[in-house]
Amino acid sequence: MSMSDDELGMLIRRQATRHVPPGGLAGRIAQAVRAEAGAVPALAPASARAEAPKRRRGWQALAWFGTGAATAWGLALVLLASPLAPSSPDALAEAVTGNHVRSLMAAHLADVASTDQHTVKPWFAGKLDFSPPVVDLADEGFPLAGGRLDYLDGRTVAALVYRSGPHVINLFVWPAPEGKAQAPSFSTRQGYQLAHWAQGGMQAWAVSDLNAAELRNFATLVRARTAPRVP
Repeated sequence: MSMSDDELGMLIRRQATRHVPPGGLAGRIAQAVRAEAGAVPALAPASARAEAPKRRRGWQALAWFGTGAATAWGLALVLLASPLAPSSPDALAEAVTGNHVRSLMAAHLADVASTDQHTVKPWFAGKLDFSPPVVDLADEGFPLAGGRLDYLDGRTVAALVYRSGPHVINLFVWPAPEGKAQAPSFSTRQGYQLAHWAQGGMQAWAVSDLNAAELRNFATLVRARTAPRVP
């Protein structure tokens, strides 16, 4: 990967799904802190403290610091346990739709704008740990418009942009789990049509405001052009 930490951070902030903390979390955190504070023994009277060795006071302070640090680490682990990106099919479909909408609203469809597959495909080299298949479907009515990096399912993915008249199609591609093939499935989210399949070690999500029949045709064409060659 040739992306710098800053570039990856900007990509994650722009594309990653944001999760809202569950209701009452702040109250539970405050209650836990108060409980931890109450568990620390009260200090002895002033006269007794004056007679106590300084080492003992140092250990008490260290114990309190350790308790607070343990609480903070525990809360951090709880928050980090929440995934940055969804993995269930329904949640992933929502994320794909959200990324499609954001690309339209931000007017950021392509990092490399080109109708030439031999320009778009090499652009991804060194930016991803896989090589996405890029095909030209201009003769079939779906010209290539470019490509960009996106973020889905907890990783950087390739986003290929196609057009059909005034309609934009985002085709997200990244390695399939365990390289498993999957037959096409179709769904609708927020008024957008989605197609999902996996073949040749790659999974793909296509999303557009095309009608269902048109997106099915697009998916069929892409699958036919990217199918693994049979020896």
